[in-house]
Amino acid sequence: MSATHAALAARRAVVPARASASRRARRVSSRRGRATTTTTRAAVTEPATKITFEDALPSAVKDGASLTCVGAGVREKKIAIINVKVYAVALYVDADACKAALTTGATPLDGAFDKTLAIELARDVGGETFWDALEDAVTPRIRRIATDMATKEDEDGNFMATVAEAAEVAEEAAMDGAESLKGLFAGENLKKGTRVTIAWRPNASDGGDVLCVSVGGGKSIASASEELALALFDVYLGDDPVSDAAFNAFTKGVAKLVAPF
Repeated sequence: MSATHAALAARRAVVPARASASRRARRVSSRRGRATTTTTRAAVTEPATKITFEDALPSAVKDGASLTCVGAGVREKKIAIINVKVYAVALYVDADACKAALTTGATPLDGAFDKTLAIELARDVGGETFWDALEDAVTPRIRRIATDMATKEDEDGNFMATVAEAAEVAEEAAMDGAESLKGLFAGENLKKGTRVTIAWRPNASDGGDVLCVSVGGGKSIASASEELALALFDVYLGDDPVSDAAFNAFTKGVAKLVAPF
C-alpha cells in the first residue's frame, strides 16, 4: 500500500469513530435533557409583556404549602386611543385541592382552596393610582356580595333579618379592609418589576388570616374578611373580569389540572 492510500485509510477510520462519539454525546445530552424536563416544571411567561412567573410559590397564608401557577395574562388600560400594558397577573392554586374542588362543580373563584394572584408591573405606576383603579373594581363587588347575602331567603321563601344584619356587618368589615389596603399603597412608587401578591385562604378553620396582600415582598396587610377576599378575586375570576386574557389563561390552566391530556 502506498503512503497516500495509507493516509486515506487512516482518515476514514477516524471519521466514523468521531461520528460515533458525536452520536453517543448527543444521546447522553438527549437523555439528560429528558431527565431535566421530567423533574422541573417550566416557568410561565405572559405573552404580551414577556413577564415570567415562577412555576410555584410558597403560600402566604399557610405555612409549608406550595401553590402551582396555572396561567398568566396582561392587564391593559386604555389611555386616549392606546391600550397600555400596565401589568401581568398570574394565578397560583393548591393544585390537588383545586382539582378536587373543580371535579365537584366548583369554580376557580368559589372553590375552597388556597389561591394567590401575583401581579408584576410592566411600567412605573404610583401606588395611589394602582389602588384607585383596583378599588374602582372592588368596591361595587363588595356591595353586590353584601346584597346577595342580605337577600337570601329561608326554605319557605321568607326574608331572614339575622342574615341581613350579618351581611351589613360583613360589608362594613370589607370596606374597612379596603380602606386599609388604600393605606398600604399610599406613598408607594411601584417601579416596573414590582410584585404585588394577593393571597386568599378561603374558610380558614384554624383562626388564621383569610387574606394577605403584600407589596414588593415587604409591606403587607392581613385581613379576616372573606367578602373582601372574594371581591378582590372576583375582579379577575368573576363574570366580568378586568382582563379577558388573564381570565382565559386561568380557565385553560385549571382545566388542565383536571384533564391534563
